Amino acid sequence: MRVDAVETREWFLREIQERCPNVHYLEDQSHVTVGGIIVYGSPWQPTFHKWAFNLDRGQPCLSAWEKIPTETDVLLTHGPPLGRGDKCFPMGFRAGCVDLLHQVQDRIKPKVHVFGHIHEGFGASSDGTTDFINASTCTFAYRPTNKVVIFDIDPT
Repeated sequence: MRVDAVETREWFLREIQERCPNVHYLEDQSHVTVGGIIVYGSPWQPTFHKWAFNLDRGQPCLSAWEKIPTETDVLLTHGPPLGRGDKCFPMGFRAGCVDLLHQVQDRIKPKVHVFGHIHEGFGASSDGTTDFINASTCTFAYRPTNKVVIFDIDPT
């Protein structure tokens, strides 16, 4: 990342914290809510065009996902796991990350996994352990018309 981009990002994050002290920016870190729910956020995604927070599939992505603590209740990632809200239209291919899917289902097992990125994958599904929510507010055409997603979580 270029020095001016890093400085701009740091300035922006400071501004957000000053103006909105109750907003928590989670970049590969956890936050414990008032109810004791542990939320972990990660911005990474398998390489997709020339966007920010891209990682190559395979070991680079896996290394990011291995940092996620197993005691995570709510996992927030930018991109989806493979097969969960990741189908791209009109091509029909799946953009989700298989390594993220394996980490979520086999190791982390959060109650809820929230993501976006693939706008046309908006919606929810479950594997019986984890509820997967693609909460993208925008449609495929970048129109912010998808409904807001609200979910409840039991802190126990």
